[in-house]
Amino acid sequence: MKRFICKFCLFLLIPVLFFGCNMVINYFIYTGSSKSIPKSNILIAGDSHTQRSLNPKYFHDAQNISQSAEPYVITYWKLKKIVQSTIPDTLIIGLAPHNISQFNDLKFSNQLWASEMFSRSYPIEEFSDISDKIAIDFATYYKVLWKQTAFYPKSTHNPFVGRYENVERSYITDIDDAVNRHYYLNGEALGVSDLALEYLDSIVSLSNAEDITLVMVSNPVHEQYLNKIPDPIMQKFEELIEVYSDEHFVFDKTRSPYPDTLYLNADHMNESGAKRFTMELIDYLKTIREN
Repeated sequence: MKRFICKFCLFLLIPVLFFGCNMVINYFIYTGSSKSIPKSNILIAGDSHTQRSLNPKYFHDAQNISQSAEPYVITYWKLKKIVQSTIPDTLIIGLAPHNISQFNDLKFSNQLWASEMFSRSYPIEEFSDISDKIAIDFATYYKVLWKQTAFYPKSTHNPFVGRYENVERSYITDIDDAVNRHYYLNGEALGVSDLALEYLDSIVSLSNAEDITLVMVSNPVHEQYLNKIPDPIMQKFEELIEVYSDEHFVFDKTRSPYPDTLYLNADHMNESGAKRFTMELIDYLKTIREN
């Protein structure tokens, strides 16, 4: 029996060493590497709003690194990583009512989002800074980390870098679903996220420290969706627009009337809508430079 146990332990030791060595190697790769993206004069960051509403091909030199459902926490982590090696002249980030809703606090604990958020953020995470403020599903995180790093060494670890994505269609049938997802939990209205506000301020501070021109943008949303956003969220959003407009550039088109044909769904632009919104932003940036 003793001999069997020894052989069994030896058998287990081989995969443990294999997986452990790969995880250590990958850890040193992603913590030691500073180069994340090519240099661009304009960097576009945020969630699916900026991902679908700002097409970088219309700019002279821009890159869209937005990813769907990305909270300000991850945006800040990825920008911290990127500016270690690449500092853009201009940073464009999304600022919309849903960005400050408490539903963003659930993205590291709710099964609908947590695994995806961990898969993107494991090379840049700073959970020690937020674990006392929101719930984090660490069991799921370590499963994701094992899947991402235990099997073989990877030359790059940039899952946090997104890109512009869109399609040419319009199917506005998800208004109630979008409102419930962004502003309600089990029928109860969600409030304003203190963590989102804190990390939005951190993004602003990082831009100031690196002498990056910061532009905050909010693309149009469908009128029916807009009218269903809870008043406390809209009040705080409008307050932020006013506050940030004093020192930074804010391009707020939340209430702008776009025809239904330019919407992908309740709160996203389709390909044609993105072209119009992008060109309007470019015109706005030209006026900034001229003044």
